[in-house]
Amino acid sequence: MINEVNVKQKIRVRILSYALLFFSTLVIYSIAQAISLLLKNYELSSMYISFCAGFILFTPLVSLLLHPLIFTDMLNKGRLQLSILMANFGLVFVVQCLFFLIWITDAIVVYSLYVDQNSFLAKSFSIANESHGNLSVEFYWANLFLAWFFAFLSLILGVMPCLIARIDNQGVVNNFVASCTFAKQCKVPFSLAALCLAMGVVIPLLYTEYMFLLVFPLVLVSVFLYLSNLYLSHK
Repeated sequence: MINEVNVKQKIRVRILSYALLFFSTLVIYSIAQAISLLLKNYELSSMYISFCAGFILFTPLVSLLLHPLIFTDMLNKGRLQLSILMANFGLVFVVQCLFFLIWITDAIVVYSLYVDQNSFLAKSFSIANESHGNLSVEFYWANLFLAWFFAFLSLILGVMPCLIARIDNQGVVNNFVASCTFAKQCKVPFSLAALCLAMGVVIPLLYTEYMFLLVFPLVLVSVFLYLSNLYLSHK
């Protein structure tokens, strides 16, 4: 009877986690579409890729919704105190928002200087209209690289510290140290996971908008479970 109750509870937790993940995906998609429409109105569509890359920085917050999925058979070990969760959530939120603001500010300057010197942004921020050439292709590939780099940072500084806190909390600072140490030991898996995450966000938003609602949750769940199993296997 107890086992039956536990099974039902696990199913409810899984359903709730997936439902919240889909809702978060829908929110990100809605924000992306609003930004895309706004950029089109100001003839800045080519800058949309910068925002797509920036959205990756918020994936650690979304990944917190998946924590119950990795402890369906580890109930005693998986009970995370609310204070631990909130401490990690607060720190990750501040770091990710700071990174996002810095990136978007730099992206505006770079776009205005090297892609479209006559854009609305260049005029608004009084950026000098000097001849730097059109580097729109380079801007595109640079953003794809930064998408991977942001995904890599998000996994190390956002996803893994909270995941380690869930498995074996060592304090906020030590969780970050443990995450960096683990990432150093598993460079290739982290690089591939970051690549999958980056492509799962940027490519659907750029070329197949509605597919983002399916691709992003699948990629994030796969990457999250892969890293959690990898970490557990190294403990």
